[in-house]
Amino acid sequence: MTTTGYRIVYTLLGLALVVVVGGAILFIPSGDPERLPAAVESYAPGQGDLVTQPLRVVIDLRPNYRATFVIDGTPIPEDEIDSIVETGRYQFEAGPDKVIDRWAPGEHTVVVSYVGGQNDVDVGTVVWTFRVQ
Repeated sequence: MTTTGYRIVYTLLGLALVVVVGGAILFIPSGDPERLPAAVESYAPGQGDLVTQPLRVVIDLRPNYRATFVIDGTPIPEDEIDSIVETGRYQFEAGPDKVIDRWAPGEHTVVVSYVGGQNDVDVGTVVWTFRVQ
């Protein structure tokens, strides 16, 4: 093959690479950011996160909102949830003498129901899952 033949082959290979990379950037979805209700500022662990122990399930709501937790179908008593109502932070940590004494490996589902706002008219629920390693 002549020098010109090699140049043509390399040019075609380079163009093919540009098309593949450009197509991947344009057509492979990157996902939309999660849209939380206005009352919810954040939660942890995040949706689909893989976590190790020890861990805390945390939700940050707007100030003066109240929250209840149900984890894997088990309602968590209020006295087992650490909360600061004035800042809207609620968290649960498994431990001895609690309804969940430790996190089993595998997937866990958290359902947090909240109420607050003017005259407690803002109510809602946030559901997410995470995996414990």
